[in-house]
Amino acid sequence: MITWRQLDAFANEYTNKLGSPVSPRYLAGPGDPRHVTHALRAAGWGTPCDPLHPDIRMQSPDQQHELVFKPSAQYTRNWWTVSGFGPSNWYAAFSGSTPVEIVAGLTDTLLLPEPEETSREDFAAILTTRGWEHTTDEFGGHQIMSPDRTAMVEQRISPSMGRCGWEIEVARHRGPYGPEGLLWRASLDIRTPGHVLGAVATALSDPAPVPRPRFAIDESPHLTVGREIVIGEQIVTAHQQRLAEARRHRPSTPPVAAKPAPNPPVVASPARSR
Repeated sequence: MITWRQLDAFANEYTNKLGSPVSPRYLAGPGDPRHVTHALRAAGWGTPCDPLHPDIRMQSPDQQHELVFKPSAQYTRNWWTVSGFGPSNWYAAFSGSTPVEIVAGLTDTLLLPEPEETSREDFAAILTTRGWEHTTDEFGGHQIMSPDRTAMVEQRISPSMGRCGWEIEVARHRGPYGPEGLLWRASLDIRTPGHVLGAVATALSDPAPVPRPRFAIDESPHLTVGREIVIGEQIVTAHQQRLAEARRHRPSTPPVAAKPAPNPPVVASPARSR
């Protein structure tokens, strides 16, 4: 569980902090990693790692999913890696500047029961219904562009490997020769379950603004920045509500098996006289 000390540290960090709501969220900047890790911990995920080591490793209660948060000096490298075990053995990776709300779109869906429907979610359809431009090439690959042309989602067809997974690339703006001012990247394995793909597409294209502190707002010309206000209380309250929701999905603790009663001491029989 999240301790009071951890909650107090989070609240104290945002006390009286100024900031603004920003959108679209894929240009918002990374945000606070605790948006992801605190929710998983509240939902019962374990942390089988060294608390004095900067890397964080978390595992779901059923040991079927794992998250690794590994900060690096380079924001374009993968900081977040989520793995699913079992028949599919899938993974997803996000670089350091990925907005935490988009990473949480994936991890939050892992707290829910896996849907019985096995058909793959149409990743492209979710984006196109929200105004993203979808094109296909002669090989059947997909390219999906955000309305402001700063976010590109691709699925390529490799001559040697066949259909590849989904790749997301977001830049401050897109020039005549491609993205300029790269912000973040993400990779979704071809074996990623459909409901997980759907959750990422939904989070990526969510039009709702997200709060960011004053000095953590990116300078993309396509980012809409709302009026500056004291956002500390708003962030802390939203975080508390988020953890309360995550606790609802915490599995009940299995009953502890009763220990068998100790065997009665063996009393030696008296020796027989000869």
